[in-house]
This record gives sequence, C-alpha cells and structure tokens, in this order.
Amino acid sequence: MFGSTILDVATGLILAFLMISLVTSAVTESVASALSWRANTLLQGVKDLLNDPQFGGLALKIYNHAAVNARSNGTALSEAELTAKPSYIDAKQFAAAFMDVAELVSDTSLSALQAKVNATVPDPQLNKLLDGMIARSGGNINRIEEEVAAWFDTGMDRVAGVYKRKVQLWAFFIGLGLAIILNVDTVKIAQALWLQPGVMRGFTPPPSGETPQQAIDQLQAIGVPFGWNEKAVDYFKTGANWLYVLTGWLITAIATVFGAPFWFDTLQRFVQLRGAGSR
Repeated sequence: MFGSTILDVATGLILAFLMISLVTSAVTESVASALSWRANTLLQGVKDLLNDPQFGGLALKIYNHAAVNARSNGTALSEAELTAKPSYIDAKQFAAAFMDVAELVSDTSLSALQAKVNATVPDPQLNKLLDGMIARSGGNINRIEEEVAAWFDTGMDRVAGVYKRKVQLWAFFIGLGLAIILNVDTVKIAQALWLQPGVMRGFTPPPSGETPQQAIDQLQAIGVPFGWNEKAVDYFKTGANWLYVLTGWLITAIATVFGAPFWFDTLQRFVQLRGAGSR
C-alpha cells in the first residue's frame, strides 16, 4: 500500500508537470515565433562566427547569397534592409555560399587560393583559419568546402546551446507565471494526493498529441487540486502558508524547464510501473 501510494503521488505530480509544461511550451513557442528568436539568434551566431558584429562584411554577403537566404532579394546593405531572415541554414549551403563569397574556385593552385583568401577575407583570425584549411586540404576545393561546413556545424552547436538556455530561462518565468495564475502548487498537490491516493486510481496515460486544454481538463476530471477559489485564497492568507505556496510554485516552474516531452515519457514509465504491481 505504501509503495502504491508513493507511485500515485508521483504520477499525479508528473501529470501536473506535464500539464503546465504543455501550456508553457505553447506560450513560449508563440513568443519565440512572434519575436523571431530562432532567426535572430542564428543571425547573431553567424555574425559572431564570421567576426562581423556590424554586419557589413562577410556576414552580410552570406545573407545576401541565395543558397543561404533565398527569400531575400539579395541587395541588403545592412541588417535593417534584410527582407527575410532564415531560421535554419544547412551547413552545405553555408559552405557553398562562403566559397562563392570568398571566390574560392576549383582548378586554382594552392598559392593562388591563399592569395585569394588574403584579398577577400580581411579578418586576420578568419584568414589564418582558412589558410590552415587550404594547407591541410592541399588546395582540394571539395575538401576545403567540407572543412568550412564542419566549422559552421561546430559554431552552430554553440548557437543552439545559447538558444536553448534562452528558451529555458523564458520557460521558467512563463511557467512561474502560469503556476501562479492557475495555482499549480506542487506542495499542496503532493499533500492532497498523499492523503487521498485514490484520486489517481482511474488515471490512464494521455495520448502523445494531447493539447494543453485537454491536459487541464484531465487534471480537473480526476480531481487533482489546482486553481483559485475562496478556499485556496484563505489557505494562502493563513499564517505562513504563503511560503509553502511560493515554494510549490517555484518547484512547478523549475519542472517546466525540462519540457513536456520529458514529463510525458516519465509519466508513461510510472504508469507502466504502477500497472506491473498490485493495484
């Protein structure tokens, strides 16, 4: 019975985390789309990669190239004049655009390639990087392009890390706001489920395509305590209960950082584990 109660409490908490994570993900994605987070983060990453913070040199030429930004008219003279910003750039397409911008073509000697780099890439750090690529490849244009693509992929891994941290930070604050608005108090939910474990007896795992509204409806249907009413307001105002509520909101907000897919997979495992034992 003791083990079954623990599983029921854990299942209820994970379901609550899944619900708030689904809503948080939907809100975060809407904000990211409205503010063009992906496109702007990618643009900043390319500017950093090419040492072109003012966007007046290589980065501008790359973004005017059809292989990278086919939706743009290719005549932008500044970042403000870009008619479109891609949210994703394929490494091979970037390498092809870079080779064109740097005027690195086949059937050219090793010394001629290095001279061309010196003329078209004024940045000393990039110049040294490309000289090394040319030397290692023996002047083979295909190998140079492959090295440029690999270099771009490595740089984009760092950009992806920056974007992930930004989204997680926003997810935390959005999750905290939703936890307050919906009063998803992890401490209170855990206490209620511990005292009434039977609440979760009839629970079945949600489908993988469950929407935020369906998750909220399911929580309400099985009686998991959340939301604001007169009783919840009185509880919050009584003594030091506000401290427990604040702790519960913070735990809920932290849980949203892991994302809905994580909690969905975890929920499936707990339901299977509970089903393997005695009910």
